[in-house]
Amino acid sequence: MGTQPNIPQPVSILINLWDILTSPSQALRRVSTVQTRTWWFPALLALLAPIIHLVATLDLQVAQAKKAIAIQLSAMPPDQVEAARPLMERMAQPTTILLTASVSTVVALALAWTFAMLILYFGIALLGTPVRAQNLWTAVLWTWVPLALRPLVQMAWSLYSGTLIQYPGLSFLVASGDPLKDAKDPLYLLAAQIDLFNLWHLILIFLLLRVVGRLGRGSSLFITLFYALILGGVHILPALTTRLIGM
Repeated sequence: MGTQPNIPQPVSILINLWDILTSPSQALRRVSTVQTRTWWFPALLALLAPIIHLVATLDLQVAQAKKAIAIQLSAMPPDQVEAARPLMERMAQPTTILLTASVSTVVALALAWTFAMLILYFGIALLGTPVRAQNLWTAVLWTWVPLALRPLVQMAWSLYSGTLIQYPGLSFLVASGDPLKDAKDPLYLLAAQIDLFNLWHLILIFLLLRVVGRLGRGSSLFITLFYALILGGVHILPALTTRLIGM
């Protein structure tokens, strides 16, 4: 009996990676049906890429942290400076920065993947036919490839230019020039998420809903927009809460 043309055939991890970049619908269909155990590769890539970026640019990260500390200390009353300086300087140590960033990466990814699974699983169940959690999980993690490539691209730029990216995404449109103030501005944090890599990720989410969830174009677009709003809200929620409490 010949091979059925509608059943995708397993391929190597590298071919799946290439196809997620060049033929995403085909790749998502394959990993969600006959290669559901390949989720570990995009998960590992998403975990390691930010850490590799951090290690490669650690000197720049330390310099940036020390600059931020100097700004904070200059805004404090003299009697508080001496008490705060040792703790703040320890936070700018390379080991502390590496440990803090690594833990933050793991926690952020775990939360993002959990939210993504909940939104997409129940969205598909409500508007279409439920899918197996394992199939959806693998496809969701493969949609993270663009977000995993982003820190590697940023690392290459930083190593070439000798500077860190000051304003990610569209944040330059609303930046005040004060890093501490911008870090607490919900609009700045939201604008920082708007870039080509996030847009690419959302396109993959839309294709996932079409291919894996077998939803119509309208339903897929609705869930994709809802997904984008929820994950965007998660990024700005801490700053928004702080601002509201401060008011």
